[in-house]
Amino acid sequence: MPAKSKTPIMWPEGHFTIDEALANVRKMCPDFVEITLRFRVKKATESKEIAVIGRLKPSIGRPKLVFAKAPVTEEVIKAAYAAGVLPPADETVKVQIASVKPPEKVVVPTVPVSTDVKSSTPTVTA
Repeated sequence: MPAKSKTPIMWPEGHFTIDEALANVRKMCPDFVEITLRFRVKKATESKEIAVIGRLKPSIGRPKLVFAKAPVTEEVIKAAYAAGVLPPADETVKVQIASVKPPEKVVVPTVPVSTDVKSSTPTVTA
């Protein structure tokens, strides 16, 4: 069997998830490991061979990314959105910057304690 690093990946036509691509690759190479495919997907997205077009939100668990072979056509995107694929989440998080005011200084008056010579109990004078 050839080395996994030399196994060519034939990306499916239309939109696909990593699970669907793995099933496609395992038809040719049954011993192919999922983590190798995930690494290949990462490299292919960096080289713009494939593109992330959305995500699938299952009822339980994390959303799954949906990919398409580049260049992505409008028909592929419309078919993916018709199949329930959500648009990709915005990568940047916009946070409104609030002005932070320092807390107002609280003045606690200090009152000296003095003792009266005539009595043994201390008294407070203002």
